[in-house]
Amino acid sequence: MSDPADDLHDEDDPGYRGPAEVTVGNRTVAVDVEISGRFDPLLGRHVWRGRLRRLAETLGADASPAPGTTVTITVPDAPEAATARISEVDLWGSHMVDGVSRPPYPLPTESETDGVDPV
Repeated sequence: MSDPADDLHDEDDPGYRGPAEVTVGNRTVAVDVEISGRFDPLLGRHVWRGRLRRLAETLGADASPAPGTTVTITVPDAPEAATARISEVDLWGSHMVDGVSRPPYPLPTESETDGVDPV
């Protein structure tokens, strides 16, 4: 019998944890990010969200992005940058983002998603 808690942390979920370059307006900084996503059958595409750690601190005290701000995220070895929108700032000061474009990490292939294009 499997432990239901194991279902909360699916190791096969695509995502990325590590350093990334985040661009806000005309400023680009390096921060740690945690990004994950999944295929949403109701939307018919891959949806993703993430956390940008210490963004305000790295940008400087004069530039703390507010919810609704658009950011660009680039991770090492990514084929392209991704666009996201800041949705909130959590209790620890991390900026939560919702993906607007393709995610900045590789998506599962069609064979891994039963022939459905994941985006």
